[in-house]
This record gives sequence, structure tokens and C-alpha cells, in this order.
Amino acid sequence: MTARLTVIGGYLGAGKTTLLNGLLAAAGGSRIAVVVNDFGAVNIDRRLITSATDDTVELSNGCICCSLQDDTSAVMTRLAGRGDLDHVVVETSGVGDPAALRTWGNYPGFTPGATVVCADSTAAARLLRDEFVGDTVARQLTRADIVVLTKADLAGQAGLADARRRCREHAADARVVESAGGDVHLKDLLPAAPANPAMGEQAPGDSDLGEPAPVDLDLGEPAPGDPASAKPASADPAAAEPDAHGTVHRSASVTGAGPVDRSALLAALRELPVSVVRLKGVVRCADSPRARTVVQYAGGRLEVTTDGDWRDADTSGLVIIVAGGGRADAELRSVSDRLAEVLLG
Repeated sequence: MTARLTVIGGYLGAGKTTLLNGLLAAAGGSRIAVVVNDFGAVNIDRRLITSATDDTVELSNGCICCSLQDDTSAVMTRLAGRGDLDHVVVETSGVGDPAALRTWGNYPGFTPGATVVCADSTAAARLLRDEFVGDTVARQLTRADIVVLTKADLAGQAGLADARRRCREHAADARVVESAGGDVHLKDLLPAAPANPAMGEQAPGDSDLGEPAPVDLDLGEPAPGDPASAKPASADPAAAEPDAHGTVHRSASVTGAGPVDRSALLAALRELPVSVVRLKGVVRCADSPRARTVVQYAGGRLEVTTDGDWRDADTSGLVIIVAGGGRADAELRSVSDRLAEVLLG
């Protein structure tokens, strides 16, 4: 039995994880492996977990969720050799190129599937015009066999039509699917064969040449609240290295141990500069210390929700990602310093 490999890409905050959550929740009897950068971003119902290790969570519906951690090749090779999976869905970084993982579809144990690119219908047109990130978003779209226009319920008819038109300019041959809250069925994302010639196909027999080159998927979105990746209770944007796309994207993380004042946190989040393209994390608020408060910011939209109970292993933490020229460095430092003060109380 070979597993069909689907790659899901899209810019920061485009809704990739929401889409993955929807696939896990409505597997419909299919055995799906979802490969992500970190478990913290995926809403795994703990009542469904049958076993767990450091990098794998197995669910009672037959699905599994794997964390890439440090070794992409090891995770992908292990999944290819299982022989009991119907589909493997891999999420790329928000600034990554989906083509980097496409070649794994020709590895023994896998069958090539579609490359799916999520585009935020409320922000796609603006992002494609952006002088700093437009090239990244356009490049991702050119890789798509399927474009999922996410947040379709928030865009309005005119906004949705504009997003569709702008995405079509870069993905003319791709099938376009609209989604609100990740409500896309697995069958809609897994055509019989990818149709996009821009992806390039391996010549017959290439799968006998060994593993595809390892790919680093962690390009600026470490897991908030993950003790292994968390910095001390302070902000250090100067230590954040530019990602593979030169000096366009930079990130910083802030952490804290105690409960957070919700009002102070919201005040800081409502004054983010336009250079902040993504912010996410989990915090413990003083007014609800037993709950995990999830913070999401993308496309100029802020969402603060709760997700289950606070766990002993949880740590309050936020990741901030900026894009832009030299001024973005100062704005990253300013934002991270202010949020560090809030998280430190």
C-alpha cells in the first residue's frame, strides 16, 4: 500500500493549520498522517489519542500526527515504510517553497499527490502587491495544483472575487476551492495526479536514486510554548537570524512564566505596526489561569480564543514575524520588548 503525498503551502497566517485540523477531524475512515513543524499548532483532541511519543501522536480514528523536529528525512522515510496509510499531508513553512517537498512523492512508499496552496482571501490581493513579500506569495501560488481561498466567509463577495482574480494571475491552471474555517473535504485536495507543470516531474526511475535532499521546513515559526525552543523570559530579536529569503522576514520570540494581564496584552496587540505579518502563541491569562489562551494575528486580523485546559508543560510564549526593510528591525525590537514586559508582568 502506498500513501498519496499532498503538500500544503501558503503564506504566513493563510490558514494551513486550520485546513489540517479540518482534515483530521473529518478523516472519514481514511488513515491520514499529518506532518507539521510543531504539535502545538494542531488542535489534537486528547480524547482521541491512543499513544504518543516525542514526535508522533496516534489517534483512535487511525490518523497520526508527526512533528518534523530536526530531521525531515527520518520522518518522511518512516512514514513511507509504514504501508498502512492512505494519505500523508505535509505542511510547509509560511515562507517556504512547496516545491521543496514535492519530490518526496516519487520516493518508494509514496504516490505523488497535489500541491495545495492556501491563500487568505481577505489579504491575498494586498500581499501580492507588497514590495517585500509579494514575490514569496506569488512564487508559492505558481506551485499550486489547487488553491484554497481561505476565510471566504470574511472577505465579502467583492473581496473574494478580487482574491480569486489575483491568484489566477499566478496559478492559471490550478483548481480554486473556497473555504471557511477549514471546511474542505479530503477528496477535494487529492486529485488523481498533480496537473501543474511548474512543479516538474521526476523522470522514470529517479525514485531508485535514494532519498530526496533533506529540507528544512522551520523557517521562522517555532512552536510557541515549546520548552525546547523557548528563550528565557526575555526578548532577543537581535539573535534572530534572517530566513532563507534574505532580509525580508525576521522573527523573535518572547516568553514568560506567570499569568498575563489580558488588558495589557490586548492593548499591545492592538498597536502592532504594519511590518508585523504574523504573530501567534499561547498565554496563561490572570483572569482565566486554568485555560490556554491562544493568540493569532495575520492579515491585520487579531483573534484571541481559548483551547482547552492549561497544562503543566505549557509556557506562555509569543512568536512575532516581521517583513520589510531596515525599519522593520526597529519595529520588531519595539514590539518584542513591549510584549516581553507584558508576559513578565
